[in-house]
Amino acid sequence: MTTMRHVLRAAIPLAIGISASFAWSLSVVADEPAKAEWPCVYRKVPVLSAATIWDGPEIKDTSSWRKDDAIRKLSQYVVSRRIKEADAEAAIKKYADGLPADTRDAKLTDLFAAILTRTNEDRKVVMSGIERFHKRQLERSKEIEKEGIELPPANDLGVTDDSSGPAGEISQLSSKEEKYKWEVRTFQEKQANIPIACEIPQLIDERAGALARAIRAEMKS
Repeated sequence: MTTMRHVLRAAIPLAIGISASFAWSLSVVADEPAKAEWPCVYRKVPVLSAATIWDGPEIKDTSSWRKDDAIRKLSQYVVSRRIKEADAEAAIKKYADGLPADTRDAKLTDLFAAILTRTNEDRKVVMSGIERFHKRQLERSKEIEKEGIELPPANDLGVTDDSSGPAGEISQLSSKEEKYKWEVRTFQEKQANIPIACEIPQLIDERAGALARAIRAEMKS
């Protein structure tokens, strides 16, 4: 008679293999070594370039804005994902309305340079975090797989197949099998967070694009 314990033995290694190898298989589709560390479906773009989201004046200076307190504070405010996009755009408009006409476009260009710099800094932190988490999951999957292989045969555990139902069968799981089952569940719950985390860099890029458009709307040329 097939018991719950036998089902767990058969299903758990398969579940680990599917969930752990899924992200891995996505990352090694191409021959690029770096992809082995990147679990997301879309291609890794380490740096967001100005040309991707900006059709204004060429960005030649990406550091002088740090000397401008207004731009430094405003850029930090608008790139924050805690701030609603509409509020960020309103702050950009308010700043633009207070600029002299002869320096308006130059200052707004500096504001975009600041936003782009901060965006790339934010992306770097998030993407590095995704890669570190992915590596830990790959290492953990190997550990759990090894634990599953090392589980003793059913007879060695002193478990019989004469339980009256699923509840009885689960209660007869050995302590090692019970621990193994919960480790697999924890692993799979963590693995499910990877696709969610992979959306964050895209959301950051989309926000930067929206801020770039808001700035361009306030420029005279």
